[in-house]
Amino acid sequence: SQDVRHAPLVPSGTTGMLVLDLSASVSEGGLDATVEKLASTDERTGLVVFSDGAYELLPPGSPSRELASLLRYFKERSDGTLPRNPWEEFRGGTRISTGMEFARQVLHRERVTRGSIVLVSDLEIDPDEIARLSEVLALIRGEGYEVRIVPLFPTETKRALVEQLVGSTAFVREPEQRELRTQEERSLTSVAPWLFLVAGVLLVLLLSANEHVLSRLEVGR
Repeated sequence: SQDVRHAPLVPSGTTGMLVLDLSASVSEGGLDATVEKLASTDERTGLVVFSDGAYELLPPGSPSRELASLLRYFKERSDGTLPRNPWEEFRGGTRISTGMEFARQVLHRERVTRGSIVLVSDLEIDPDEIARLSEVLALIRGEGYEVRIVPLFPTETKRALVEQLVGSTAFVREPEQRELRTQEERSLTSVAPWLFLVAGVLLVLLLSANEHVLSRLEVGR
């Protein structure tokens, strides 16, 4: 129910590139919430998919509604199965650095000066990938591009590892919660429960005052 305009995946004022993890470790069913959310907005974004390699599906600035055509591959059918997807032979390991570097090159090709890269991945990276990913992230940030990550139910170990490279504020909520917001945006709404607490305390005080002020009803025998 979160208004997507209040929680954009693509940072405001940037040209976005969505980098979608299609490696064998990712369940297609975990991708639909993110793709559907972005497709329903008026944001503009390019699309890069990756596994061991990477390729471009949409150039930067494409209307996000064009992502809707992918949803049929991520949504379960009535019998609980997923349709055969066109990248089945493409799926292999998780080379996040390959996808991120490819997205960076696309932004360079289009001469984008203020860009952002939104990674959607389960973060199942191999140990030999860490150094390469660190180098790519340094390049991306050094060029002024923003990075956001939508984690697809990663293990705590893998998430902590990537957090060391990008920082926790780059992460947005997991798709199952339907509200994809950064931790900074969530901190602004964390005060909401206090309103209920204050209201509860006031109610208790009013009930207590009622007991002391109003006389007890005496029932005759």
